[in-house]
Amino acid sequence: MSGGTLEENPGLAPDGGWGWIIVFCSFMIHFIMDGITYAMGDVYMQPMKERLNLGREYISAIFSILPAITLFVGPIATIFTNRFGCRMITVIGAFIAAFGFFLSFWIASIWWYYITIGIIGGFGFGMIYLPAIVSVGYYFEKKRATAMGIAVCGSGVGTMVFPFLMPYITGWPVYFGYEGGLLIQSSIIFMCILFGLLMIPLPHEPSEILRLKKKSLSGNNKNYELVNINEHNHLQPILEVPERLSSQDAGVVPIRPIESATNNYEETSTPRGMIQSNPKRNSSMPLLLVNGDDSVQPFLNNKQKPWTRSLHHLTTQSSDHHHPVLSFKQFPRKDVLYMGSLKNIPMFVKQPDEYHRQIIVDTQQSSDEDPVTLSTTTAKKTESIWTRFIDLSLLGNIVFSIFAVSNFLTSLGFNVPYTFAGDLAMDLHVPESQKHYIVMSMGIGNTIGRIVIGFLADKKINRLALYNITLIIAGIATMVAPLAGPYLALHIGYASVFGFFSGGYVGLTSIIVVDLVGLEKLSDAFGVLLLFQGVAVAIGSPIVGALRELLGNYKIPYLLFGLFITVSGAMLFSIPPLMKRRQKSKHKVTQHDLDMGVVVYSEQNLTQTT
Repeated sequence: MSGGTLEENPGLAPDGGWGWIIVFCSFMIHFIMDGITYAMGDVYMQPMKERLNLGREYISAIFSILPAITLFVGPIATIFTNRFGCRMITVIGAFIAAFGFFLSFWIASIWWYYITIGIIGGFGFGMIYLPAIVSVGYYFEKKRATAMGIAVCGSGVGTMVFPFLMPYITGWPVYFGYEGGLLIQSSIIFMCILFGLLMIPLPHEPSEILRLKKKSLSGNNKNYELVNINEHNHLQPILEVPERLSSQDAGVVPIRPIESATNNYEETSTPRGMIQSNPKRNSSMPLLLVNGDDSVQPFLNNKQKPWTRSLHHLTTQSSDHHHPVLSFKQFPRKDVLYMGSLKNIPMFVKQPDEYHRQIIVDTQQSSDEDPVTLSTTTAKKTESIWTRFIDLSLLGNIVFSIFAVSNFLTSLGFNVPYTFAGDLAMDLHVPESQKHYIVMSMGIGNTIGRIVIGFLADKKINRLALYNITLIIAGIATMVAPLAGPYLALHIGYASVFGFFSGGYVGLTSIIVVDLVGLEKLSDAFGVLLLFQGVAVAIGSPIVGALRELLGNYKIPYLLFGLFITVSGAMLFSIPPLMKRRQKSKHKVTQHDLDMGVVVYSEQNLTQTT
């Protein structure tokens, strides 16, 4: 494999061009989705309480079901994203979420809100959120940290804008009521369809490969034609090839059927840039040559005939063959969820060609099984749905198990300041006209925190210690919030601190996962963390609301859940000693682990392979 252009390697990210439009779309999706999610408690808690005549525990459950379902849908969204592409899934997800909020306008009922806002809206948001992240990962590699940083900042900006904007819509001077506010938010969510339509897929995305394969299948078992991808993404037909391309066969993808094979190829000597088929393949594939003019020609020995295998064989499936479910661990790029700079991955810096070979999954590896569809064979398997979506075997790693428990504790209290900030301010007699500035301050802090802490994480510092400190300070800010009294400045102070460090926590999570288990296990670990986070988010806010109703104030709930966040950070300081102990036992860290991003917290020089 050679080079750094899309033409030479269709798995390589373009790092610019239309990618910046993708960044803008991701920014706006984060702006709308997270802005609405984080501002709902501040905007709707009091009017819904008065209209439905229910306690905080019931109302806050709406605002916890929404983000919980968003997290739970992540693995399912992976299947659909790889099957249909980021563009279509974003459009469908936006429509579903907008439809859920639209339905909430018509009936004022707590159970109706659980379904329309929480479940339907959360499902739609979950379908939107994943493509907003992975689409940036597809388009950027060397500039990924910058691109991801800009994209996710939309979350903080949205948290600034919606608490300021929505009170003017639901109350004085423009009075639509909170039902009208939900209807307006439905129309805002609907705008995400436009951003989804701008997500032009790259040729190496699995949805595109599958689409082209299906197009060929519709041609009555005709043969594939090979195309060359030039730097402008124009497809130029070259010659007939098999459907299963090696990850080392640069610059080619199957595109459409042709009526007949070209049977007369001229023999030629081996020029520079010859690309051979993978020797591990059991299919016979002609050698391809890249000439100086970037054209591709066949290179056959004296007796070799062109490959003319029928597509009928491609769709013949063995009855006893397992059809894997596409989950987090089957992304075409193993690093697609990584939000940090790839310069932190030693192999990317030292051996970029080898990095691409290992990090780009061969999406044709199971082409005979069509792994991007849910087969009836898989449906009959007795294994649980979560074990198929998420690799729970990672919990056997004590270090990762501690990190997962830490994420659970963090998520218990993460949404509490966003959901109850306005209600706490009202309890402490902050003027009604000023309480919205508190959540806005969290948004400002969130935006700055993602940028600053993300920048620090890309420097040569202890990222785990930085991560732990962000959680501890965010937890302390939560615990002291009820002590702010009626003073708006103190409320803004704790909210800004919480927003700054909680934003840093979100940006650091995928980076720390790579530090602990390596880049190759990032997507597996991400799926497990979503499970822990989703459960915690679902139960956290309702418990706080129930405690407030029982105790009459927020002092104990904020203290308790702030303590959860603080403990979640403090407990991670136990990881370096545990890793040292594991390295001294049979669980040695190999050179490959080090090359793929595992940070070894040891005083010893562990650069030797084991």
